[in-house]
Amino acid sequence: MTETSAQNGSLKNASPVRPANTTVELRVDDPAGAVHENIDGRRPQRTRAADPESAATVSLIIPVRNEARNIAWVLEHIVDDVHEIILVDGNSTDATLITASRCRPDIKVVAQEGTGKGSALRTGFLAATGDIIVMMDADGSMAPQEIRHYLHFLTNGYDFVKGSRFIVGGGSLDITAFRRLGNRFLLRVFNSLYDAELTDLCYGFCAFHRRYLDLLSLSASGFEIEAEMVVNAMQGGLRIAEVPSLEMPRRSGKSNLHAIRDGVRVLRTVLRGHDSGLAARLAQALSFGNDVQLAPAGPPAR
Repeated sequence: MTETSAQNGSLKNASPVRPANTTVELRVDDPAGAVHENIDGRRPQRTRAADPESAATVSLIIPVRNEARNIAWVLEHIVDDVHEIILVDGNSTDATLITASRCRPDIKVVAQEGTGKGSALRTGFLAATGDIIVMMDADGSMAPQEIRHYLHFLTNGYDFVKGSRFIVGGGSLDITAFRRLGNRFLLRVFNSLYDAELTDLCYGFCAFHRRYLDLLSLSASGFEIEAEMVVNAMQGGLRIAEVPSLEMPRRSGKSNLHAIRDGVRVLRTVLRGHDSGLAARLAQALSFGNDVQLAPAGPPAR
C-alpha cells in the first residue's frame, strides 16, 4: 500500500498518518484485496472491505452558545451528505435556537451537560445516531462544504480524519502570530512523543466512525478535547488522515479561546497520554492545581 505525501494539498493526496507500530498485511486470498491491520495485539484483527461504505449515515455535531448571528450561515451551507444535525446548546440566551429551527426544521437540539467545548462535544457524540460523526464550530470559521473531503477518506479506509490549516490547500485567515507559534510548539511536542508527522493539532474540524467512540475514551471538558481525540486515536492505532481546511475569521462575536490557559491544557493532555513516566510527571507539574483531574498515564480505556 502506498502512502501519499504529507505536503501534497490536493484532496486525493491528503496526508495520511500511520502510527509507527501499525503493520499492513495484504492477503491475496481475500475478496477484493481486503486489508488487515494488526496493531501490536492491542485490538482484534479487523477486515476493511475495499468498497466504500456508500450507505453510511452522517451525524454533524455543532456546539452553540449565543451564536444567533452565525448559525444561519453555517446551516445554510451544510451539504446534503449529512443526515442528522445535532445542535448542542450551552444555555444560549439569544435567538440561536429560534434561528436554527427556522433554517433547519429537522435539526435536533440537545442541552449541553457540563461546561466547556469538550463537554458540549461529548454530549453531542452520545446523542448521535449516524455511522459517521463530524464535528465543527458554529461561528462560521469552517466551511461546511469541506465535510465531503472528510467523508471521502472515511468511506475509503480511514478511521479518523482531521482538518489541517498548515498543508497545501489549507490556511487560516484568523490565527494570530502568537497562537501560530504556540500551535507549532504543541505540534512539535506531539510529533516527537508519538513519532507522528501531523501538520496541525489544535483544530476542531474532525470526523470519525462512531464505532470508535468508546476507543477514543474522551473526558476533556475544554478546548483540549481536540488534542485528546488525536492522542487517543493515535494510541488506539486508528488510521488517521489530514485534509486541507481553510479557517476563516469568526463571522460575528468573540471567541472563548484563551491562548495561554488553553495551550497549557492541550500540552498537559498530550503529555498525559504518552506511555512515559517523565511525560506523566510533566503533565502533573503543569496542572497548577487546576480543577481538571489527571488520569494515570497509559493507553485509553477499551
